Amino acid sequence: MRLIAVSKSLFFTFLLSVLIACGSTQPAPAPAITIESRESVSADSAERQLQMAANAVSPEREEYLLNAIELLLLADRNAEAEDVVTRITDITSLPESSQLRYALLSGEMALRNGAAETALALLRNALSELRPDLDNSLQQRVVELRSRAYYEQHQYIAAVRERLLLATLQSPAEQIINNDSIWQILSLVPVSDLEIRGSAINSYELRGWLELAQVVNANQNDIKQQIQAVELWRSKWIQHAAARNLPESLTFVHQLWENRAQRIALLIPLEEPAGKAVNEGFLGAWYDALGKGQEVPEITVYDTSMITDIMPIYQLAVEQGADMVIGPLRKESVRELQSLRAMPVPTLALNYGDAEQPSPQGFYQFGLAPEDEIIQAADLAWAAGHRNAALLIPQGEQYLRIRDTFTRHWTELGGEVVSDATFSSANPYSEVVSELMSIGASEARAAQLRTLLPRSSLYFTPRRRQDIDFIFMLASPLEGRQIKPALAFHFAGDVPVYSMPGIYDGGANPVANRDLNGVIFTDSPWVLQNDPLRETLNRVLPAAASNVQRLRAMGVDSFRLYARLGQLEIFPSTRIQGATGTLSMQRNGSIKRELLEARFVNGAAALADARNDDSAAIAASR
Repeated sequence: MRLIAVSKSLFFTFLLSVLIACGSTQPAPAPAITIESRESVSADSAERQLQMAANAVSPEREEYLLNAIELLLLADRNAEAEDVVTRITDITSLPESSQLRYALLSGEMALRNGAAETALALLRNALSELRPDLDNSLQQRVVELRSRAYYEQHQYIAAVRERLLLATLQSPAEQIINNDSIWQILSLVPVSDLEIRGSAINSYELRGWLELAQVVNANQNDIKQQIQAVELWRSKWIQHAAARNLPESLTFVHQLWENRAQRIALLIPLEEPAGKAVNEGFLGAWYDALGKGQEVPEITVYDTSMITDIMPIYQLAVEQGADMVIGPLRKESVRELQSLRAMPVPTLALNYGDAEQPSPQGFYQFGLAPEDEIIQAADLAWAAGHRNAALLIPQGEQYLRIRDTFTRHWTELGGEVVSDATFSSANPYSEVVSELMSIGASEARAAQLRTLLPRSSLYFTPRRRQDIDFIFMLASPLEGRQIKPALAFHFAGDVPVYSMPGIYDGGANPVANRDLNGVIFTDSPWVLQNDPLRETLNRVLPAAASNVQRLRAMGVDSFRLYARLGQLEIFPSTRIQGATGTLSMQRNGSIKRELLEARFVNGAAALADARNDDSAAIAASR
């Protein structure tokens, strides 16, 4: 597999070097075919184009080959398309429009192979500026593909910039759709990036979009205030494209406000530590909104402690006038509600039911699912270029789900788990690490050599296995503080270690946490950043450990989500900057969290630098 990736990289590098040299103009060949959809492509369409190419001379021959490539790509026959493109050797002799089309199709193939940087290089050199003498639709496709490539590289501002360029080529109706695409991309830009980059951009359109995003984010916890802030923005940016045609998800906010819940029933086990913490966060967010003059719903709390059958208390809440239910918390109770054919009122469960079972309309699920944390840790490692993983997790049936989730997602990405070990308090961590890094195999080889060579002529230093790119470690702070030094002792101190939120106790403990230096992990904004509401709750509530703080954050988000569920469902690209992470909704109605990335530096948890560096894109913004 790796050899194939290398050959494709060399292939696209060759395409790039040829395209840079392009510039000649020849008489136009036969018109290119027009492809409307996959449904219009018959099985032998590409073959017919190849047959006609075989009987044609240049430049008609190359045009037929380009037609075949386009048909093959449309049919997802990528390998065959890559084979056909190698038959086009004299690119410089083609008309300029054909050269552009060649670059477009080559860029599409590069992007499909995960080579976004190569795709950008191909398309950037092929169309450095818009040309009124070139086909408009072809130029649109090139610019849109560039936007996709920037998007794949997480260069969201650059992707928006290309979309703004695309708008200059579009009809008014197309521009409205493009506005929605721009807003979807901007929803992924970190809030800090919007604030920093806004003042450094000269483009009227791009600056206006960024300011709109700042306005929306700043008022996301108050729908009425957000509506007013957006209208104020429109009055300031009268000539802006979004002022004329506001993205659909923003116009929908008016409907959210009109249809918001007025009476909410909170079903929570108050006598259980988890339920108590969630309730503290929920009511804390409610009082915070009330104190800021916001219009808040009436809340009725139903204590579900010791309740085994959730249906009677759920039905009671509805009968007593609740037009939304938040809860229950226990997984078995969530499954019970999930089995209903229809929900009498919108319901936000505070846990997850069965992933395989479809949920009724109006049933949503939100919780601190470890799957989100596992997948994000794997994605971070993959983005860093790691491919071979070692797993180090505690012993016990309850941890198998974490191991299996990581392994499944990692192999789906294309990675491999090359080593796996478990630990417990009964086993010395040094022995477990030695097993994980195959130190014993190195020592066994040394012992074999000692039987063959005189001891005086043999100097032995144990070696760890060299095929491990990183370690995914699931551990508590106390366990991690012992495992990390053991890794260094066994010659693996330079191997990156990724972990989950549980590795961090949430406190300032630089002396003890110095042993965790270098560990990369994810955690909620509530834990890693200074949230004013958290500071308020810490003053009025008993001191709480990090696991309780994360549950309080869940309670905060469950309140702030209640009025946004419809927007998240209808517009899946919508993101909410929550206390537990950046929140979005999946197709099954479950809320997904994206946490912040951090690492231990000098014994303290430090936020990682932003992954998306759009500096070059900003400087080049039109």
